[in-house]
Amino acid sequence: MVRLIKIFSVILLFLFIIIFIFVKTEEKIVYPSKAKDSDGSLENEIIENNIKGYESVSLKFYPFGYIEFWGWNKTKYIKKVYAYIMWKAEKDFGAGNIFIGYSFDGKNYIEIGPFEGSNEYKLDIIEIPTNFLTNIENLRIRFRGEDIDYALDAFAEVKVWLKVISYRFGL
Repeated sequence: MVRLIKIFSVILLFLFIIIFIFVKTEEKIVYPSKAKDSDGSLENEIIENNIKGYESVSLKFYPFGYIEFWGWNKTKYIKKVYAYIMWKAEKDFGAGNIFIGYSFDGKNYIEIGPFEGSNEYKLDIIEIPTNFLTNIENLRIRFRGEDIDYALDAFAEVKVWLKVISYRFGL
């Protein structure tokens, strides 16, 4: 019995050393390759503006103005995914009821909010629940809000990216 415990302990120690030496993590910043918004901007313009700066979207649409991003590069062996949403929605022009959410099917969004409009840029970070086999290609990130005073058009400026932490095997 003691010998069996020693053998088991050596095997566990060996496995721990192998995992410690050969399994590392790496972080990548990933930008979307697909997008749409409520004011009809062209997809390639939205993507280009998101990478170079911010995409502007009108919130004066019923029931709300929105911008949605998806089409992330396929990543294997995911440990964690964080969605970064940098935004500003002009409170002085009536922006409000801001919600930020994510969905894997494009229908059932899990959202945080409501937020008031902000004349300053804000950064919201959402940890997306994932596991080792999660496919983030269809992950959708949506920013939506309303023009609550119906006077001048309320606009939002939005930039979205993911930080993906994945396992890497090898030395």
